[in-house]
Amino acid sequence: MKAATVQRRQRGQSLVEAVVVIPVFGAVILGILQAVLFYRAKSVVDYAALQAARSGATHFAQMSAMKDGLTRGLLPLYTHEPSNTAAEKAYAKAWLDVTTGASKIQIVNPTQQMFDAWKEPQYDGVEAIPNDSLAFRGNVPKAGVTVQDANLLKIKVRYNYPLIVPVIDRLIGHLDPVRSAATCLEPGGCHSVYSLPIVAQAIVRMQTPIRDRDLLPNADDTSGGGSGGGSGGSGGGGTGGGSGSGGSGGGSGGGGTPPDHVCV
Repeated sequence: MKAATVQRRQRGQSLVEAVVVIPVFGAVILGILQAVLFYRAKSVVDYAALQAARSGATHFAQMSAMKDGLTRGLLPLYTHEPSNTAAEKAYAKAWLDVTTGASKIQIVNPTQQMFDAWKEPQYDGVEAIPNDSLAFRGNVPKAGVTVQDANLLKIKVRYNYPLIVPVIDRLIGHLDPVRSAATCLEPGGCHSVYSLPIVAQAIVRMQTPIRDRDLLPNADDTSGGGSGGGSGGSGGGGTGGGSGSGGSGGGSGGGGTPPDHVCV
């Protein structure tokens, strides 16, 4: 009789343990899955930042060209089928995100002060930072930089990555009003989208002269930018380092390879 009473009292003890453990264990598993996806997205954004910088280097640092390069670099995050139609749809979605505020491109180097110090009239009379024969132009600085440093295009890209893992998106993400509003146009109806910002930087040497001063930031508005030399860039690419002295990697006053980081 006593044994039967003890057995009845022990019934349901595993249910209490499961109620405590399953939510915690499930959150850990979902968090690991989201972390893997986030790391993949960070690698893609690094590459996309380099693509944007390369496009800007060959198109006079025009923002439209850099947005196109960024869009092409972000395609792996939007392409889910190996077909031309899927690629076209992915490009349209990526371009929409790039142009509607889900991502932002900021030029860090050169600045307007560098442009004013080094501008020269070109063959058509337009003033620009000279880009030809850089190896023979000397290394005397103006406004604290050499002409080689003034030809280093450094950009910073900020991309709001949408979180897709349930529960975790609401725990660590921020409500994305732009993407949330866009879901109302989809067949599934309106739902909230949460995202986290990813920041990447890239440096490449200009292959064309910068002709528009208004594209460049004011030196007082750039934080931590500097006119650094050195090779590198996001995603492990880019060319850098002009002649000069005092900078790591060969640029004067340089900051070396810029640190890529994730803003959480």
